Amino acid sequence: MLKVAVCSTEAVPFAKTGGLADVVGALPFSLKKIDMDIIIIMPGYNFIFSKYKNIKKILDNIEIKISENYIEYFDIFKTNYNGIDFYFIKNDKFFNREYLYGTPQGDYEDNNIRFGFLSKAILALLKNIKFKADILHLHDYHVALTSVLINDEKLKKTNSFFKDTHVVFTIHNMAYQGIYDAGTLDLLEIDKTYFNIDGLEFYGKINFMKGGIVYSEKITTVSPTYSKEIVTPEFGHGLDVILKTRQKDLKGIINGIDYDIWNPENDKLIVHNFDINELHGKKVCKRSLLENLFAESDLSKPVLGMVSRLSEQKGIDLLIEIFDSLMKKDIYLIILGTGDEKYMKLLGELSKKYKQKFSLNLTFSDKTARDIYSGADIFLMPSQYEPCGLGQLISLKYGTIPVVRNTGGLADTINDINSDDDTRNGSQGFKFLAYNGEELYKAISRAIDFYNNKDLWKKIMQNAMSCDFSWDYSAKQYKELFMSLL
Repeated sequence: MLKVAVCSTEAVPFAKTGGLADVVGALPFSLKKIDMDIIIIMPGYNFIFSKYKNIKKILDNIEIKISENYIEYFDIFKTNYNGIDFYFIKNDKFFNREYLYGTPQGDYEDNNIRFGFLSKAILALLKNIKFKADILHLHDYHVALTSVLINDEKLKKTNSFFKDTHVVFTIHNMAYQGIYDAGTLDLLEIDKTYFNIDGLEFYGKINFMKGGIVYSEKITTVSPTYSKEIVTPEFGHGLDVILKTRQKDLKGIINGIDYDIWNPENDKLIVHNFDINELHGKKVCKRSLLENLFAESDLSKPVLGMVSRLSEQKGIDLLIEIFDSLMKKDIYLIILGTGDEKYMKLLGELSKKYKQKFSLNLTFSDKTARDIYSGADIFLMPSQYEPCGLGQLISLKYGTIPVVRNTGGLADTINDINSDDDTRNGSQGFKFLAYNGEELYKAISRAIDFYNNKDLWKKIMQNAMSCDFSWDYSAKQYKELFMSLL
């Protein structure tokens, strides 16, 4: 049985800031179903232990030499969740904080040391629990140095604990790379030979993600289109050249979603369940959504929903650009999320101006998100770039039709509707290409025109709800990739 250790800074249900947690919390369960021995390793944030009481300490005071004169310790905690063992690295200095990566004012200043410590602790944990992984699956830059450390140990020890371990590195978002001062090498006692153009060096600094790209045997990212985009200057964020040198080892595998969690047939948090053959429940959800958020509600009008981080990457700037024009249409708009202060302020002003038809919810609530997915008619996802995207996959399952930009995973998962024939051929969304407000406005207008044809719209909803983006297909692709390394 293939032994796989999955390493990440977050995983549902224990810790989440974004889609990374959804992937790490779901993919391993599908891998387990196809005969793999899976464990998950992540930081032991203090809020986890206060919420989940069945996590037990199995080892304590494990020493980590961060540098010559700097030693830290950590404890190992363990729990089993749905048949998979989760291991937590508990060190209060680094992980007893309110946020995972930084405050609203910016990243924690010691993230280079925090994630360097985490990478060293992952290897120490594996040795202490005697888990000889065939595959070490690293997710994003926070744990990318683990690949450098394994490479270094293999070079220096002929009989390394990891001599038979192969490393796969998954890029979830190229925009977040972990770029730090070159002095970080000394702070983490990493050999200076790694500071070169073919190693960790990046414009005079060091780049954790680059380390994951260079020193892992295989690299994946979260959609086929994004794997092509990131080898271009526009999407590579300075790493396109090094990715081109690894292109034969780079593969795009689309993310899935867990239909045990996201399914309107049995979702206990929505007002009324429904399915592809019985859509009455969706009308009930729409009525409840409007009555909760607006003084007056009209079920005949289309409801546009957006569940998103409020940042430029997610296209919120385009939405603000066309906002006044959009509000002239006979619609409701609901936005849920938090993000950049300037966008939250601008949207706050617009919510006062258009309070009869625009509801702004500057928070994150799983219940409200599900109310939007189940009760809205159209889902907005006009991202500047989107490695994969989960929102559009969830909205499809709930019969809420996506309007998306033709980029990354959005390009791979949404088939554009321009005509009645597209509807009959199974298309289930509306796409635009050029990143500007005018094109977004046209795509939304096109969606609203189709919404006004009730028979066609019902067919579009059924097309959407019949899509299968479960993890099973993706898990098989990962298994093939893992086996190719053995």
